[in-house]
Amino acid sequence: MPFVRIVESPFAWAAAGFAIGLGLAAANASSWGIAIGIVAFMVFLSRIGPARPRTEGKVFATGPALIVGWMLGFVVRGLIQ
Repeated sequence: MPFVRIVESPFAWAAAGFAIGLGLAAANASSWGIAIGIVAFMVFLSRIGPARPRTEGKVFATGPALIVGWMLGFVVRGLIQ
């Protein structure tokens, strides 16, 4: 699978957010990690270029998937502890 297809996948972004949330919970470092992720999302959107009908929704869903994955990560960490 090409790297671009992995980066365009909302599941990859959700997994990254989940890892940040699970590893760092709701700590200050976790906030920095998600802030860096959101900046990476904005850079990603600017690099993709104009919207394409077949992939527009999937590409835009990466940011919200990152945030939801992050929240689920620290919820799971809270349940485990």
